[in-house]
Amino acid sequence: MAYLWREAFINIKHSGIVGVLSIIIVALTTMLFSILLIITNHISTQLSILKSSPFITAFLEDDLDDSQREQIQKKIQSLYEVNTVRYVSKEEAFQRTREMFGEHRDILDGLKDMNPLPSSFEIELKGQYLGKIGEVADRIKTFAGVSAVRHAEEAGSFIKGTEMIIWLMVGIMGLASIIIIFFSITITTYMRRDEIKIMRLIGSSRAFIRIPLLLQGLIEGFLGSVLGVSIIYGLFYLYGVLNLMVLDINLETFLSYEQMAVIVGTGMFLGFMGGALPLRKFIKI
Repeated sequence: MAYLWREAFINIKHSGIVGVLSIIIVALTTMLFSILLIITNHISTQLSILKSSPFITAFLEDDLDDSQREQIQKKIQSLYEVNTVRYVSKEEAFQRTREMFGEHRDILDGLKDMNPLPSSFEIELKGQYLGKIGEVADRIKTFAGVSAVRHAEEAGSFIKGTEMIIWLMVGIMGLASIIIIFFSITITTYMRRDEIKIMRLIGSSRAFIRIPLLLQGLIEGFLGSVLGVSIIYGLFYLYGVLNLMVLDINLETFLSYEQMAVIVGTGMFLGFMGGALPLRKFIKI
């Protein structure tokens, strides 16, 4: 068994720059995968809270006077699905945003005079109408003086769309990893073709020849995935040391051990797939 592992490492050495590229591609893939899981971990809690919220936020145009604002408020309040309507001024919206930045709230002080945030209405629906939150939001959106409407269902759709894009990127990178590892192992096989032919002539089994190639793929996948997770962890650690916690994402909200194991396992699977692909293009083994 030690011989097979030794041969696998020799194969990696012989693959040269392509072997290094394989590890880098797997690392990039697992970094994307890690980022996706971290983002999913962070927003899943926020989204669950948001989905249980009965609120719709209707943002108002900046040039409305008090009379127009009160008219819109009465119109919203007249909807039978609506329970309460609360006005949020531009100043209150700014203070809320400032508090979200925690210790770094002072960085927004330069925007206080110009305050780009709009005033809004926070609209709470009656319990029996929570299932109609999207329908009610669409109606409010048509009211004169309302510039935009936000609600939980809309946020959920945006998040799902973002996740799909990231998953697509992970899939593309995963496919690239398999292809690069395949070429890495193909180059190794081609360079050692005479040695492999001799091994076949003296009676070595196909499995005995193929196992080091499969191990090569597993090792490249393992090294790449560990490298990717380590880089992400290092960035999080640096993020914490520099005290840049603008968002509630830090080492405490990093990946669980189970998730890290899944990521490393995925990298090894990509490597195995690259090694398991047919290599008979150059030599029949």
